[in-house]
Amino acid sequence: MSERLFVTDSNIFFDLVSVDLLDEFFRLPYEIHTTDFVIGEILDEESSRQINAKISTKNLTVKTFDGNELSEILQMYNTSGTNASVTDCSVWYYARQISAKLITGDGKLRRIAENDGLDVSGILFVFDLMVREGVITESVAGRKLADLMSINSRLPLRECQKRLAAWN
Repeated sequence: MSERLFVTDSNIFFDLVSVDLLDEFFRLPYEIHTTDFVIGEILDEESSRQINAKISTKNLTVKTFDGNELSEILQMYNTSGTNASVTDCSVWYYARQISAKLITGDGKLRRIAENDGLDVSGILFVFDLMVREGVITESVAGRKLADLMSINSRLPLRECQKRLAAWN
């Protein structure tokens, strides 16, 4: 697996846009990929504009699947035994295909991908990485994480509190 290669789910983009950290995410020295299914889920005009800018500058690679790949994704969808969406299955499939870390905030996707042997992380990993790589300061990370916590109630509270304590 390449440690510098990420496949990102839509909820990560939504979280980053909501706290105005999308540009910082793309300043990380990593290759960031997603799928056309994820792009299709980004309906908000501002989010779409920001993501499309990353695509046009080639900072974000978007995978479009051929017929055989689509068939495999639908097979995963039909046999996963969860209520994972086709979009979930597309990023799971693609991360496996290119040996990348999967970045998602979706708990069910995380579980099925980890059970399949993938390396999976979420938005807190992204915050940690932006701090570690010097893309944002600890102070900014603390403020932005607090903002995100007020928007996204699914974040792991204890892990968020640890970071807030360290960064403030």
